[in-house]
Amino acid sequence: MIIKKGWRLLLMALGCCIALTVTVKASAAVPDISEWQGKLTSTQVKSLKSQANFVINRVQYGASYEDLYHSSNEKLYVQYGIPFGSYDYSTFTSTSTAVTDAKKFYERSNKNTSFYVLDFETTSMSSTAANAAVKAWYNEMRKLTNKKLIFYSYQSFATTYANTARQSFDAQWIANYSSKPTISFSLWQYTDSYYLSSLNEYVDNSLYTSGSVTTYHPLSWWTSTASVSSLNSSSSSSSSTTSYAYSSYTKGQHAYLNASSSKYYDGTTIPSSAKKQYYEITAVKSVTSSRSKQAVYLKGLNKWVLSQDVTGYWVGQHGKYTLKTKANLYSDVNLTKKTGSTLAKGSTHIGTLVKSGNYYRIKFAGGYVTGKVSFTDHAYYESVPSSKTITTKTGLYSYKNTTFEKKNRKTYYPAGTKITVTSIGSRAGGSRYFKTSAGTYVSAWHTQVTTN
Repeated sequence: MIIKKGWRLLLMALGCCIALTVTVKASAAVPDISEWQGKLTSTQVKSLKSQANFVINRVQYGASYEDLYHSSNEKLYVQYGIPFGSYDYSTFTSTSTAVTDAKKFYERSNKNTSFYVLDFETTSMSSTAANAAVKAWYNEMRKLTNKKLIFYSYQSFATTYANTARQSFDAQWIANYSSKPTISFSLWQYTDSYYLSSLNEYVDNSLYTSGSVTTYHPLSWWTSTASVSSLNSSSSSSSSTTSYAYSSYTKGQHAYLNASSSKYYDGTTIPSSAKKQYYEITAVKSVTSSRSKQAVYLKGLNKWVLSQDVTGYWVGQHGKYTLKTKANLYSDVNLTKKTGSTLAKGSTHIGTLVKSGNYYRIKFAGGYVTGKVSFTDHAYYESVPSSKTITTKTGLYSYKNTTFEKKNRKTYYPAGTKITVTSIGSRAGGSRYFKTSAGTYVSAWHTQVTTN
């Protein structure tokens, strides 16, 4: 990650004469930015946004040296909506100095970062001492944050000095400029001379795409500021670990067939005309294949596809939504400008579905969030259970008609009452209700009833 500025200038002078051993075409950059790139301007960062999937920004060169421009650059990333991770070029020489290093790194880092990286590529310690120090850094950072922790090094150094400790991290970022690494990795720094026209400089660049790594994480994994799951935080990764795509779709949801999809579940080719379209999911089944734990059946195509090849969105009005994870609110429908407000995981909000290009968003009172079903859950049941029975979770009334006006109340049901239902209906605003066997109507809201 460290290349002296003089070398950067030399690379720029050489320009197109540079020949890399590894030939890779990157559709977008994941650049490594440090003080060697200087204090970035608003113009540069605006331009960088269209050229980078996300940025990994150096915060310090050990505990004793803070990068000159990291704070200014990170403020611009936040301002212009560029996701970024933060890295610590470590200089610790023991477990105690590793702890100090981690504390200073966390203290200095911008808390809008998506993840934290230990850059460990030089040491005077023995292999045993180095592994202990890396693990001490990890343990201290895990006390300070629940965000993703990434290990960075080049292959021979990683296997020699951190072969045990690196396994605790949520992902591994491996540098190898001559060939693809042969150890497990989720991010590959394949070059130190990728030209970014926005900065007019050559930078280190990395790949995270499924065809480039051994353990794949989607772009959303790298750019999300959400905490890693407790399982991912407490268990070590290995070369046999697979990061599965969202695989909890349900019948009735709508799925966007991704442009990157190539094969149906039966192995036949997906035509280009079928991609980048929305389809209703009419059936689901559990499978374990590639990066999927589920296959979904798409109405219209009448084909099964793996869950990794679709992105589920709420389509049509659903009224109330419950957040599956803490969510940032954005002031614009394209989700590029954060308002500074967040919605709590598990909270329920009234929202309106809107479309932006090919994608759906949910407009709440304070801003927008994505309309992906993996981020929110519709707050109402959408189908009659096979048992035709629901149970009240709270005391509630049935009504003579679907307007649910107080004057039309019919019967009061205490919490725990079982009710037989025959059908489900929806209002223009998206809320749902059950029709009972008695011909009355009750709410289908998750917080008030449960299915059996």
